[in-house]
Amino acid sequence: MAYFDHSFVSNRSTLRQRIERMFETPFDRRYRQRTEQIAKLRAKSDAELASMGLSREDILLHVFANRATMR
Repeated sequence: MAYFDHSFVSNRSTLRQRIERMFETPFDRRYRQRTEQIAKLRAKSDAELASMGLSREDILLHVFANRATMR
């Protein structure tokens, strides 16, 4: 019987991901960056967010407000 270890996670991007990034538009890049930032913030504990001056309800506002003021 075969055994598959689900705990192994590779950080390397797949060939498909590399090809997709070659043809990525600026809109795609912004979308990817925002979703990555949202995922990182959602992974933090409430205490970590509080130390940053954020609450869970403010994550989206924080991400999109930062992007609007960076221009």
